[in-house]
Amino acid sequence: MFSTACNKIECFDSKGRFLHHLSLAAIFFSATILLANPAMCQSSGSMNTTIGSPGSPANQPAPVSGSVQLATNNAEVHGIKVTLSASSGLPVDSVFTDSRGNFTFMTVPAGSYVVTIEAEGYEPYRETVNVMGRPGPRVYATLRVAKNATGAPPGNAVSSRELSLPHKAQESFHKGLDALYTKRDPAGSLVFFGQVLLLAPDFYEAYYNQGVAYLRLHKDAEAQAALRKSIELSKDHFADAYITLASMSADAEKFTEAEPLARKGLAIQPDSWRGHYELARALFGEGLPVDAEQSAMEARRFQPGFPRLYILLANIQLRLGRNESAIADLDTYLKLEPDGPYSAQAKQLKEKTEKSLGRSPAPTIPGH
Repeated sequence: MFSTACNKIECFDSKGRFLHHLSLAAIFFSATILLANPAMCQSSGSMNTTIGSPGSPANQPAPVSGSVQLATNNAEVHGIKVTLSASSGLPVDSVFTDSRGNFTFMTVPAGSYVVTIEAEGYEPYRETVNVMGRPGPRVYATLRVAKNATGAPPGNAVSSRELSLPHKAQESFHKGLDALYTKRDPAGSLVFFGQVLLLAPDFYEAYYNQGVAYLRLHKDAEAQAALRKSIELSKDHFADAYITLASMSADAEKFTEAEPLARKGLAIQPDSWRGHYELARALFGEGLPVDAEQSAMEARRFQPGFPRLYILLANIQLRLGRNESAIADLDTYLKLEPDGPYSAQAKQLKEKTEKSLGRSPAPTIPGH
């Protein structure tokens, strides 16, 4: 049956507006395999940056850092999401700029990457960087107002709701986002979100991020209360909170609770790959593999580069007796995450499935 693992993975919503930790649920079928519950842009101009210290060894990990400012007045842009992707297009990590518009991806393996920034009302920014040892490449990103745009200042949230906040509340909100997502300090972020709610008690986005912070602190009761308050204040119009609650229910193996929560989130935001993924988890847990497959395929349509989706798909295929399809999904997972925390288990399951078909397991080539 099912058991719960305490491992965590960070995840973004389909719009890249937030990051949180979701626990991994272990599925046992034919072999033990863990499944879990991390979005992208295009550019107005292409640049290529290669920086490596002559005295540092080549092919060593190094930071990728930079700053973001507006083209109109060179103002520093804080609280904006910056995504680092592999040259293949798969997302590697995302961070938010700090109060001075700076960002850093701390330890990036040698290779070619793309830094992308997307903000409502501004032209997307894209720059190719090559990591070749320390000190690592630095990006100087300049955002330009898009044609027919209002020119509202970018950031992690550029909605009219946030812009209507008092200045001090906006400042505290971005400090909270910075603490939670960039500095990885959930306890510290709660102080700032509390300050926002003192000034704007109906700002449900602050309650949502409180819930994320409590999740990181393993305080599930507080997280649920904050997420439900976010839903209440939004008048049932906030998909992120529903989907995160669905994930929490699935992690606790409460699949019949997770399903309606995921469906409510998808009713608000039909293109949410996380919503479809959580619905697939819930349906599979309820013993409905055919329905789970349909939802998992929708998740793949919106986010084909999420490795652990293919573990879920492999388990669904095994439940349906489609061993060849399961092997193909495991191959895809191993290609996307050849050295991931669950790669060894995926290889074992693939080998066992191949043996069940009466053939010798094919050798697994890293990265293929």
